[in-house]
Amino acid sequence: MKPKVTSVETLYDSREATGDTILDEVVTCLRQTRIIAAADLAILLDVKKSYLYGAMQLLTGMALGDFICRWRLLQARELLRQGAVGEKADRVKLLDKAARCCGWRSYRVLLRVAKRYGFELEQ
Repeated sequence: MKPKVTSVETLYDSREATGDTILDEVVTCLRQTRIIAAADLAILLDVKKSYLYGAMQLLTGMALGDFICRWRLLQARELLRQGAVGEKADRVKLLDKAARCCGWRSYRVLLRVAKRYGFELEQ
């Protein structure tokens, strides 16, 4: 079975429903908060963790944790863009603020995760 969604970026930028209840509910939860763990999503959606993990693997072709990390990286990128438009603060402060808002302990962790996923924070 081919995954229904091939890219987190596509879902992040789209405001339309995918037609799949689980995927749409996961995306809704991720849009409402920047900091959430995969296990917490299962509780919020009132499904077993194993079911949610399996469903997301089938629907997206990636593990739920990877999906959430990529989503948070997109949120961090958006925050960095908004900060860059405002006053000219130094890059480290902007990175640290974006990292903490999206659930990472520091900007160094954010940069390490971005590098692991081959993700460009500034585009």
